[in-house]
Amino acid sequence: MKIGVKITGTFFAIAFLSMLVIGIISYHRAKSSLEKQSFEKLTAVREMKANQIQDYFQIIKDQLITSAENPMMIEAMKEFKNGYNSIRTELKIDDEKLNALKEKSNTYFNTEVLPRLNKNMEVKTVLEEEVSRNPEAIVLQNLYIYDNPNNIGVKHKFLRSNDESSYTKAHYKFHPVIKDFLEKFGYYDIFLIDNKTGNIVYTVYKEVDFASCLSDGPYKNTNLAAAYNAVKDVKEKNEIRLVDYKPYHPSYNAPSSFIACPIFDGDSEIGVLAFQLPIDKINDIMTNKQQWAKVGLGTTGETYIVAEDYTIRNQSRFLIEDSTNYFKMLTDLKVEPKIITEIKNFQSTIGLQEVKTEGTEEALKGNSDSRIFKDYRGVPVLSAFKPLDILHMHWVILSEIDEAEAFEEVFALRRNIIFAFACLLVLVFAASYFVSREITRPLKELTVDAQELGNGNLDVEIITGRKDEIGVLADSFKKMQGSIGKLIGDLRHMNHTLEEKVEERTREVVNQKNVIEEKQKEIVDSIMYAKRIQTTIIASESFLNENLPEHFVYFKPKDIVSGDFYWATLRDNRFYLAVCDSTGHGVPGAFMSLLNISFLNEAINQKQIETPNEIFNHVRKRLIKNISKEGHKDGMDGILLCIDTKKKKYSYSAAHNKPIVVSKGAIVEYAADKMPIGIGIREDEFSNRDLPLKKGDVLYLYTDGYADQFGGPKGKKFKYKNLNELLLQNSHLPMAEQKEIVSKTFDDWKGSLEQIDDVCIIGIRI
Repeated sequence: MKIGVKITGTFFAIAFLSMLVIGIISYHRAKSSLEKQSFEKLTAVREMKANQIQDYFQIIKDQLITSAENPMMIEAMKEFKNGYNSIRTELKIDDEKLNALKEKSNTYFNTEVLPRLNKNMEVKTVLEEEVSRNPEAIVLQNLYIYDNPNNIGVKHKFLRSNDESSYTKAHYKFHPVIKDFLEKFGYYDIFLIDNKTGNIVYTVYKEVDFASCLSDGPYKNTNLAAAYNAVKDVKEKNEIRLVDYKPYHPSYNAPSSFIACPIFDGDSEIGVLAFQLPIDKINDIMTNKQQWAKVGLGTTGETYIVAEDYTIRNQSRFLIEDSTNYFKMLTDLKVEPKIITEIKNFQSTIGLQEVKTEGTEEALKGNSDSRIFKDYRGVPVLSAFKPLDILHMHWVILSEIDEAEAFEEVFALRRNIIFAFACLLVLVFAASYFVSREITRPLKELTVDAQELGNGNLDVEIITGRKDEIGVLADSFKKMQGSIGKLIGDLRHMNHTLEEKVEERTREVVNQKNVIEEKQKEIVDSIMYAKRIQTTIIASESFLNENLPEHFVYFKPKDIVSGDFYWATLRDNRFYLAVCDSTGHGVPGAFMSLLNISFLNEAINQKQIETPNEIFNHVRKRLIKNISKEGHKDGMDGILLCIDTKKKKYSYSAAHNKPIVVSKGAIVEYAADKMPIGIGIREDEFSNRDLPLKKGDVLYLYTDGYADQFGGPKGKKFKYKNLNELLLQNSHLPMAEQKEIVSKTFDDWKGSLEQIDDVCIIGIRI
């Protein structure tokens, strides 16, 4: 190794190690400091939200006790009980009228209640399990639910029934006041319950639990019944019972929580007052009214409550902000499909989203701490957790933020350190290079003199007189001028060294050749893997066989992967089949086809767009937005066929490529829009057209690759006319034979010429 290289390398190594040590120490100190600050912020948010939620439940408790002690509420409890017990007598409801009201009740449950409830039930319920059978409940539910002119959800606006019963008078007297209290403080519902019988003598919202019995009725096993049973026979006026969230049938199986206390008239308990707790209030506290950033939780932080069953008690931020990716995350985490369906139906994670993490397990054991671990999404987070003290509920609270966001600044510092490190290395290298050059310059001059001596020039003038090691070396070379034999020997030695270097360079060239060949193999392997991916995404033969019993697919990419594709999906009663030609072929075309398939899938299965033309309109918008920002005209031509399997109706939308139908020995070419799915001269709305197909007709969908192929005796294009004639002549044959004829004709026509484009043809017999 040359002295200059050694000097440069030494300077460089010293600087490199120094800067590396300083950079590592700075980075770790910054990360430690930022981690401490982040945990302090999360702990502050956790404590703030814990205090807010505890204060909120204390307010609920105070309001409940105050309401139960209010003389108006005591009077209402007595009058509603009396009105409830006397309603049948006062309205003179005999058995015949009662039976008629039962039929009316059954009809309402079968048409209004059960369909809505069973949407949210894993095991479907039936009429006998939901309807109340005591006569008073049947009469009152008819008066205030079935004959209520308001729709479900606003039946609380009904002030009184059209009768003069004691119950109606009490309802007219007290309902506006209690309803105003509910609306002012945001409760979901308020209940007055007879402590002796369990009859719900009054509710604000008039759901189907109104007038039912919690002792032996259909809702005796609900958490409302649990709250009632806990306080119905107590001796203390301020006894409170809060029950956790559980699915509640009268609220269509939505998770509900109740808090109850007794109502005393003097020293005697006369009833129970219960509040059905609102979800929105708790959500507003825990999500800071969906303004997480204002409390320092950035773009990924959230605070949430978890109960002892490991399910969340407020909305997940990620469902609120990005439901599409949230449900994709649940699917990727292999969450049970029924849980995903319930979250979608309720648009709520309460009582459904499981959060079984290191933080929840520690907090449920009674521990408070701050740690880094993976949250319920499987994402590393910084978390501050602790138990909550709320009316004997075994709940915990966690404040969390993604590790990536929390350390974003330190990651930026790391990038800056690396950048500065690289710049300083360049400067150090340059400085060491110049210093070493100054040191080695006289050595190089002496080397030149030595080379002259080696060439036989004994008259070369070697400069001496330096007082350093180089001067000593020059004196030595001066002495060499008198020793020609030794000089010749030295030259031979130098030649031998050069030959070794040539051999070394030759070995390096061979090694580089091997590396290039290996890289080429890796590229080919990567493309073959891309082919397997593309083959997986396009419509499988088994899926097509399930939905298109008689068909054939002729698919022949120009290269390993294809810009042409055929893709199918089934949603509800509609089967969609796309035969499309993406811009380009080979790897670029394949990337376009994957993108186009993803946008088709997004339109049909995520956006739930039904008509083919609207699906193409959506795909074109997505293509223009994502890949056509600088005027690029990438996109696709193609046909999207929709088969309504119930109505046996066929419709389609087409961009450039036209569907072909052979019916009764004649061929019909249907229309297509003369514009691509992407940027074109026209960007009108795509047309949706019907296909009047009959049994026995054969429908063909194809791209332009077959017709544009050069071949034959004169090397010309095959053309669409010849392709249509070929399909017409063989349309009566079985689909497998048609495919063989199409394939053989193409290969014979192409001959030894190169295939110029991807080819895709699909035939379907109706």
